[in-house]
Amino acid sequence: MSIVAIISLCLTAGLFIFSLIFKVAGKLRLTIPIVCLLLFGTVLNKWAGEHKTLAYTILFSLLGLTVLSWIVSLVKAIRCKRNEKHFEDDVAWQIRRAREMGIPLDEIQFNEQGDLLDPMTGVPVIYGEDVQFKDI
Repeated sequence: MSIVAIISLCLTAGLFIFSLIFKVAGKLRLTIPIVCLLLFGTVLNKWAGEHKTLAYTILFSLLGLTVLSWIVSLVKAIRCKRNEKHFEDDVAWQIRRAREMGIPLDEIQFNEQGDLLDPMTGVPVIYGEDVQFKDI
């Protein structure tokens, strides 16, 4: 195998690993901290050596913001999952009530808000006596 083929293979493998690192960093929202780290280690090496405290502060601030974005995303995902669970429970309860009212299952329909619609009139079914329904 010639030296050109070995160099080409090493360059291709290196670029593949480099692209894989940035793909994983993008998914983890670590692209900017990694670019900052690469800049401090190469192009801005002299500056980073002279201003170590500032360079570390910038790098750790970026990492802290990344962790904060992870926490916000986790809280949003938990809330979304909780809302989906409540919505599924509500729909299941409405289907049980529709069965009790004698509505065939193939005629059950829901609107965008998740309210059970009366198959004859198309208006939301309200359970209970003397329930006041307000249009929002």
